[in-house]
Amino acid sequence: MSAPTPIRRLKAHYFVIYAVFGAVTPYMPLYLRDIKGLSPSEMGTIFAAGQSAVLFMPVVMTYLADRFRLVRPLFVVLFTLNVIAMTALVGAVGFWACLLWIALNRLATQPQVALGDGLYFTLQADPKQPRSSFSVVRVWGTIGFIAPSIVFFVGYEFGGGITWIPWVTAIAAGLGIVNALRLPMRSAAQKTSVRSKIPTLEAARVLARPPLALFCLGVGFVIFSNMAFYSFYPLYLTTQVGIDEKWVGPISSLGVGIEVLYILGLDRLKRRFGFAGIIALGALASVFRLARLAYLPTPFFAVVFQVFHGATVLGFMIVPVMYLNAHAEEGYRNSIQGLFVVLVSGVFAIAGNIVAGQIAEIGLLELYQVSLGVCIFGILLTASGLWLGRRHKKAK
Repeated sequence: MSAPTPIRRLKAHYFVIYAVFGAVTPYMPLYLRDIKGLSPSEMGTIFAAGQSAVLFMPVVMTYLADRFRLVRPLFVVLFTLNVIAMTALVGAVGFWACLLWIALNRLATQPQVALGDGLYFTLQADPKQPRSSFSVVRVWGTIGFIAPSIVFFVGYEFGGGITWIPWVTAIAAGLGIVNALRLPMRSAAQKTSVRSKIPTLEAARVLARPPLALFCLGVGFVIFSNMAFYSFYPLYLTTQVGIDEKWVGPISSLGVGIEVLYILGLDRLKRRFGFAGIIALGALASVFRLARLAYLPTPFFAVVFQVFHGATVLGFMIVPVMYLNAHAEEGYRNSIQGLFVVLVSGVFAIAGNIVAGQIAEIGLLELYQVSLGVCIFGILLTASGLWLGRRHKKAK
């Protein structure tokens, strides 16, 4: 990385990768139900298979990023896989074909988040690079997530709507390729005290420490419970509370739009409450969301709870990344993010999707009741990990 990399290019990366997420996440259950004719249990299996692809990809990609300091080649290859998978999904017929292409898309998408986070922290550790807070950069991911829902909403007026999902996703990934070509070929070498030639092993040793292990386990159970929301909330809106499917995107975008305010306020919240305080806020919001879904199935509450969606994202998607980075060194800064994606985001999301799909066959209300209990359990484990970490820090 011989010359400074403009922050706007990293912002653009977050925008396009979350646009890929945003084109799939709110609408894919409806697409699979209405366009491909699949059942909830089949959807749960497909989403789980997509998550299973992240059991090795983030580790491999972040290893390459740490060991060989690769940047541009990894991003170009992954975005290209997105384009191939989503283009092929258009003609996919039946369960297995849909599973293959959605899994490939997920395989390419999930490492992009860990790589983007790792690149940001690597850039900020280099004194030659321009400074920018994580919240200011990461908020562009939230904006990117909103963009596809606006496109789909307009698409309903032209007879498209959710049928545009594969094409919009492929276009977003194409823009990702263009932006990746403007990123450096490699990151700069940084001084590190890490002795291991395998960054993944060093990252694993850090994550295996009791406070971090307990913290990650708790976050994992909360992610497990959230799969019921991310995978089946569109079906809940359209079947349980009777909202027209064209409003699924705008309703989801309402929560994501307000999320922008939470993210922009992240630095202020961190100074005032610390990591533990933000996670506590996210915990309260997560419990409120699942309790509302389980016991107040009305259109009013289906929309109102979105005001608190940003708090859940801060508490269990953004702050854990920052918390882990605070325990990482330059030699494995990418790898610790990759392992977190695999062992926490990946494993627990796979299990969450499989279980959610089976319970959804019984009923969506029952699904959210079970998820509420799992969420509370995960919050207690997360709090225990933070407490133990603080205790060990004081002991030193």
